Amino acid sequence: MLDSGAFVAVEVHPSEIVTAPWVVMKCRYGCPRYGHNRSCPPFAPGWQETRVILESYRRAIIFGVRSMSAGTPLALKLMRALGQGGYYRAIGFGTGPCTRCEECRLADCPHPAEVLPSPEACGIDVVATVRRAGLPIDVPPRPGEPMACYAIVLAD
Repeated sequence: MLDSGAFVAVEVHPSEIVTAPWVVMKCRYGCPRYGHNRSCPPFAPGWQETRVILESYRRAIIFGVRSMSAGTPLALKLMRALGQGGYYRAIGFGTGPCTRCEECRLADCPHPAEVLPSPEACGIDVVATVRRAGLPIDVPPRPGEPMACYAIVLAD
C-alpha cells in the first residue's frame, strides 16, 4: 500500500468502523453532487445497510492519501489484488465522488468497474473511524498542510 501512494495503512476489525445517520445529512445538505452521482447518496448504501455489510466482514484496511482523487483508484487496485489472491469478497469505499464523467449517467454508467462510493456517502464517520484506528487526521487541515483523505477496503 505505502509504495502505491498511501501515506499510512492499517488493518482493523470492521466493528471499529463508525457509522451514523448524521453523516449522510452532510452530503444531502452540503454537497452539490447529492442526487447527481451514482457514487453518492441517495444511490450509495445508507448507513444502516453499510453497518450490516461491515458486520459480514472480519478485516478492513484503512489507508490515507493526500489527494481526494487518489483514494478510489488505489482502493480499486487493492481490491483487484485481493481478489486475485483469493479474497473474492473484497469491496471498497473510495474517496470523494466519482469524477470520471462531466455529467453522471446514472442509468448507464460507462465506468462501473471504476466507481466506488465514498465512506461518507455510506454513512461512515471517517473522522471518528480514523481517530479510533490511531491514524492522523486534522479537521480542518492545519494551514499549509495537505488534506488527509481516507479510503477503506473490506476483505475476507
